[in-house]
Amino acid sequence: MEKLNVQLTKEHLFDFLLYHTFSKASGFLVNMLGMGVIVVGAVMQFTGRINFTQFVLYVIAGVAFLVYTPILLKIRAKKQMKVNPEYRDPREYIFSEEEGIRVVQGEQETKYDWSRIQRTVTTPKTIGIYYGKDEAFIIPKEAFGSRFVPVMTMVVRHIGLNNVRLTQ
Repeated sequence: MEKLNVQLTKEHLFDFLLYHTFSKASGFLVNMLGMGVIVVGAVMQFTGRINFTQFVLYVIAGVAFLVYTPILLKIRAKKQMKVNPEYRDPREYIFSEEEGIRVVQGEQETKYDWSRIQRTVTTPKTIGIYYGKDEAFIIPKEAFGSRFVPVMTMVVRHIGLNNVRLTQ
């Protein structure tokens, strides 16, 4: 049995929201749209179809597409930390070979059998353990301390290595 005490910050939540958003096709397409607008503007400027002022407008539009989602997610993370106790209040995660994952927050305790755990992903600052399509435990990497290897070994043993994405 391994226990982790977790206190999320808005930076941790923002980091995870960025990953969650941009790991989907829609996030990728928004980035491609922003870059596409800039490239089209550059090509049109190079071929003489638009003047420099119009080119600058293309660049501004492309940059707007690129920065809109991260800014929106930063605002959302800040708001969620204020209004949602699931993120704001400390939690204890108890990983057990037999029982799965128990989450204790205040007086409330919830058990998640290993069969509910679908996949695990790594972001620069967090580990996300998905127990639903868009539902995940968000655990800051520093919360693992020296227990990272035992906890992740247990997770891999129960959900399979093909359901784990660990990156730097």
